[in-house]
Amino acid sequence: MSMRRRTLLKVIVLGDSGVGKTSLMNQYVHKKFSQQYKATIGADFVTKELQIDDRLVTLQIWDTAGQERFQSLGVAFYRGADCCVLVYDVNVMRSFDNLDNWHEEFLKQVE
Repeated sequence: MSMRRRTLLKVIVLGDSGVGKTSLMNQYVHKKFSQQYKATIGADFVTKELQIDDRLVTLQIWDTAGQERFQSLGVAFYRGADCCVLVYDVNVMRSFDNLDNWHEEFLKQVE
């Protein structure tokens, strides 16, 4: 009997407030979408397991409150992160422009 290898990956979802971070995460993990907007308070996470070849991969997906801009999220939030997903609203150009800031902050915090 072969043992499956397990991997845990911490994924952080970043972007401005109201761009759809929580909706994107809920659709991916739970296959659910809500038409009602409810602001995320602080940070929360969900997990999703994937089978990739002989490896069981657990994604720990962290959702953030977008109004907490850049440095205010804190070092502890980024600690151990393997990657980030940057989210913007196609109808709000500023949310796209701010992705550079989110990306830079992520790279700075995970060094």
